[in-house]
Amino acid sequence: MFYVISIGSNIQPEQHVAEAISILAKTFGSLYLYPRVYTQAELVESSNVFINSVFVLRTQLSASALKAELCRIEESLGRDRSDPQRSVKDRSCDLDIICSQPLWSEAWKTELTESYIQQVFNPASKPAPIQFDSQLFSERPAAIYFQAQTGDKFIVDQKPDALINWLETRFLCD
Repeated sequence: MFYVISIGSNIQPEQHVAEAISILAKTFGSLYLYPRVYTQAELVESSNVFINSVFVLRTQLSASALKAELCRIEESLGRDRSDPQRSVKDRSCDLDIICSQPLWSEAWKTELTESYIQQVFNPASKPAPIQFDSQLFSERPAAIYFQAQTGDKFIVDQKPDALINWLETRFLCD
């Protein structure tokens, strides 16, 4: 199953988004990561700026098992999931499943209504610099692929057509 997931942070966002991406890539092996952008807080009582993005991962986990894993990652990065006010407070990491689909498609993009997610796809949005190990991501989509051996990783940051070609051979195949 392919899961489309939003990621956001407004507490040390450059650090926490990079850490979350690292944990996710090590846990799931491959991610299709869209641009990371700065956004203003919405429905949150804060003046801190957010970094938001969207990524896709492929896993055999059920939606509930994946959500449990995403909550574990949020907690490992300092989010207090027991706080009943957590949805209106600053957060070190917020990971939410937007949708799931059995086959790869970007049709979900047309159904997004949250402006902070729409800003990820707006070319006028301000790119957020995210560094993964020693690799600085650009504003273009990126794919991260970890091979079976510890420490072997490829970060692909190319034009979307080249990235889609890479995904077809690495990410989409069984």
